[in-house]
Amino acid sequence: MNRTLLLILCDFLLLNLLALTRWDRSEPAPQPAPPSLPRAAESSAREDLVASLREALVQEQAQREALTRKLGSELGAREATVAQLEEKRRQLESTLGQTRQTAAQLDEQLAAQTRQAAQVRAQLDQTQARLAEATKTRETLSETVQTTEAERRKLAEELERQRKQADVLAGARTEAEQKVSSLNAAVLAAETEKRMLRENLAELRGQVARTQEEKARLQEQTSALARGVTQLAKTSEEFHQEVRENTPINANQLYAGFLTNQVAVTVSGIGTGFFGATPREKEASTLLVTDGTSTVALIHVNETPFSFTIPGFGLGDLEARVRRDGTTLASGRPYLASGDLRIVAVPVDTAQVQSLGLRVYPLAKNPYKFPEAVLLSRGGRKYGEVEFKLDPRTPEFVKMKNRLFSGVFGEFSPSSGDLVLSKTGELLGVMVNSDYCAVLRNLQPAPGGVFEAGLSREAMGKRLEAFRTQINNLPLPLQ
Repeated sequence: MNRTLLLILCDFLLLNLLALTRWDRSEPAPQPAPPSLPRAAESSAREDLVASLREALVQEQAQREALTRKLGSELGAREATVAQLEEKRRQLESTLGQTRQTAAQLDEQLAAQTRQAAQVRAQLDQTQARLAEATKTRETLSETVQTTEAERRKLAEELERQRKQADVLAGARTEAEQKVSSLNAAVLAAETEKRMLRENLAELRGQVARTQEEKARLQEQTSALARGVTQLAKTSEEFHQEVRENTPINANQLYAGFLTNQVAVTVSGIGTGFFGATPREKEASTLLVTDGTSTVALIHVNETPFSFTIPGFGLGDLEARVRRDGTTLASGRPYLASGDLRIVAVPVDTAQVQSLGLRVYPLAKNPYKFPEAVLLSRGGRKYGEVEFKLDPRTPEFVKMKNRLFSGVFGEFSPSSGDLVLSKTGELLGVMVNSDYCAVLRNLQPAPGGVFEAGLSREAMGKRLEAFRTQINNLPLPLQ
């Protein structure tokens, strides 16, 4: 028990004893009562007692915490020691198992040798017994020396035979010892062979690792060679493409391509005539063009039954069809191209075009590479080479140099709706009038240029009036 706590208990018992004692029954004369302590002193004593108790409790708690920490550290150390001892125990058990296995093998060998030794000992015992009998016989013979000489020779021969058997047994024992020595040598040789096999295995593993590294290097070299071949093929293709792009195609080849790949575009609708609603329809021959995103057939607005007029007269039930040798290609709603409002585009299904084997002409990537172009008259009836020049005032248009030039089928001059092909076999643009060709950069529709289904004649007429106003705002040579 804590000494402080013991003192507190003793003080408490003493105070109780003093409080319970009957001082009035004592025999001696009453002594004058000691002066009583004031209440303040009694309160101070109690506070000191409580403070002492608190301090004792705090010290006891600190000692207990220190003891707990000490026990925890000792417990952790003991657990670590137990873990180490457990690991040593497992190692010792493993070693003991191996030792027991080795001992069992040695016991088997010892038992075999013991059996062999027992057999030899039994033979030796038999020999000794025979020698004893022979000795007895000899003693008997010595006592009976008067026996015949023949019996003596017989006993001598028997003794000689027994000696030979003893020599044989001694030789057998020597042979057994030699066998044991040879077995020990065989075990040693087996251990040596096992060590050599381990060394050879390590060397083979090193050779396999080196072979794998060499294989990886060969694969990397093969991959690099394949990339080089691919790059060479790509470079060769780019070179051939550059040669094709820089080699001009003559007009005859381009015209032959037009005749092979031309399609017929029919635009129809319901217009207004003197006698009311009248069906209107126009047909034109043209080529299929792509900007890499969509495929369309291009015609001039003059090749349609509607035109830009003020006031505008639109068409109802507007419809466009694209045909090739009697086969109608799937087509969408016609629209006006953003490059120039006078160019009408009719979308077609790209997959169906590919199934028919038709060539789709891309837009010219570098339209100004060659100073000449091939002009195909409307419908492809005439063609010829024509020079053109750029005008800084109209960067999206080129001006044809000659108004009258000789074609294969006679003289003719450019007019609106003629197709212009670059010498690279790409579409340069469409003639918007007799002097200027609109160079197309894309095939996107102009704002408000899509004639959607259900559009009335009046609404279309208002659009045509607005488009006519936009065309009138262009420079005078482009109108």
